[in-house]
Amino acid sequence: MAIQNMHTLSEVIKRTYTSLEQPDFSFVSKAISSKPYGSLIQKIGIFFEVEEITDSNDDVSFRYLLSKSRKQWIIELSMLGFYATVFRISDVGSIIVVTKNTSVQDEKKLVSLLMEYRLKILEEQELEQPFPIKLSNTEVENTCIYQALFSDTDVLPWKA
Repeated sequence: MAIQNMHTLSEVIKRTYTSLEQPDFSFVSKAISSKPYGSLIQKIGIFFEVEEITDSNDDVSFRYLLSKSRKQWIIELSMLGFYATVFRISDVGSIIVVTKNTSVQDEKKLVSLLMEYRLKILEEQELEQPFPIKLSNTEVENTCIYQALFSDTDVLPWKA
């Protein structure tokens, strides 16, 4: 990942939480009430069955389970800025990080829609970058960009 991108992500995280030692989560309720991705989700709903699965206790992103033809994906749209993740749920239930260079047609459509809304789709290498923020569920030494931008989960979804 380019150092410039890491610096930008770091600045967004610091500005939103106001403190890395005692993060302020007040932005979560503001984001939930403003529904910033409403029109995007409506558009995605034309191509996929969409179910919101956001957990406001741990997530700092809007999370959606997408289904189509017995295939499933999870997208996460960060409440901190225009950042997204796309995960494919495999037949055995494991999670695979989808990149913007996917060759799967449904994923190409999804990536195209996210990019149309100027969302930056983060990939595994970026998501796994360590980040020193004190969260509730993740030990500081294990915290990375993923937890700060999307969900405070001790085990990264694609590592579970």
